[in-house]
Amino acid sequence: MTTVREIARRANVSIATVSRVLNDHPRVSAETRLIVLRAAQELGYPLERLRSAPQVSRSVLVLTREEAAETQNGTSPAGGEFERRVWAGVHAYLEGRGIAVRLQHSTVSPEEARQHAKDIGVSGLVLLGGVRERSFVRELQAHNIPFVIAGAHLRPMEVNCVMADVRQGIQQAMQHLIERGRQRIGFVNGPSTTTTSGEKLEAFRYMLCVSHLPFETAQVVVSDFSAEAGYQQTLRLLEQQPHLDAVLFADDVIAFGGMRAIRERGYQVPGDLAVIGFGDYELANFVSPPLTSVHFDMHQMGIIAARRLCMLFDEPDDYPWLVRVPTTLIVRESA
Repeated sequence: MTTVREIARRANVSIATVSRVLNDHPRVSAETRLIVLRAAQELGYPLERLRSAPQVSRSVLVLTREEAAETQNGTSPAGGEFERRVWAGVHAYLEGRGIAVRLQHSTVSPEEARQHAKDIGVSGLVLLGGVRERSFVRELQAHNIPFVIAGAHLRPMEVNCVMADVRQGIQQAMQHLIERGRQRIGFVNGPSTTTTSGEKLEAFRYMLCVSHLPFETAQVVVSDFSAEAGYQQTLRLLEQQPHLDAVLFADDVIAFGGMRAIRERGYQVPGDLAVIGFGDYELANFVSPPLTSVHFDMHQMGIIAARRLCMLFDEPDDYPWLVRVPTTLIVRESA
C-alpha cells in the first residue's frame, strides 16, 4: 500500500501537503494538487480512491460517436440535434455545480476505456446515444469509473441510463394513426444494434395485435440514422408494400429522407400516406408538409443524466437507475 510519506517524497512536498490534498483541504493550489495526485497515481495509489475523494475540481467527459466541434463560445457542439440538446442539459447542470465538462468524440473501444481509467483528471463520463460496444462499458465498470448513458439502455447489463420512453412514444403514434382509420401501416426502424430499436419494434407489433391488424415482415425495414438511408429504405418498403396507408419512422432524420422517397413514388402526404417521425427535431416544422412526431425532452434528459452522475460522485451506490423520459405526440399536417 502506497504511503503518504512515499507520495510526499515523489512529489517533493511535505507530508502535511499530501494529507491536505487527499483530504480536500481548500488551502492547496491547483498546481500543487495536480502534482500530488499525479505522484500518487504513479506510485500505484488506488485510482478509484482518488476519483471518489471530494476534490475542489472535477472533470466530466461527455462522449459521442458523432463528430462534434465546439462553437466559438466553446459551450455547444455542432452535430446531431439529439447530441446538441442532451449536451446542453448536461453542461448546464454540471456548470451549475462547478464541475468542468467537455465534449469528446469517442470510438467506444476497450482501449479508450482503459485510457480514461488511467486519467485521474476524468472523474466520470456521460455517454450520448446507444453504446454498441459493450466491452467498452465492461472496461469502465472494471475500473470503477462512474458513468451514465443518455439515450438508451444496455439490458441485460445493469448500468445507469436515461432514455425516452420509446414504447410509450410508438404506442402514441400508432394509436393516432389507427384512430384516423389507417390500417396498413409500415415501419422504418432504426438499426437492430440499438436497444431502443428493439423496443420500438415490439411496441409497433403490440399495437397491431391489440388493434386486430395484420402483420407481415415486409411491413418493416431497417435504416441507419441518416436521411439517405431513410430515403433508400423507404423506397424498399414501398416496393414491398405498395398499398400502405401510413408509415411510421423510428427517427425524424430517417423520416426526412423517407418523405422524399414517398413523394418520388407519387404518394400524397397525408392523403395517400400518413407519416409520423420520432424525436420532434426543429426541422420537423419546416419540411413539407410539417412532420407529426413523437416529442421527448432531450435537454431534461441531459440534466437527469448529469444529476445522476453527481449522485454517484457524492453518495456512490450499487443500484443502477433506468430513467424513462415521457413522450408526447406533436400532431402536424403529415398525419
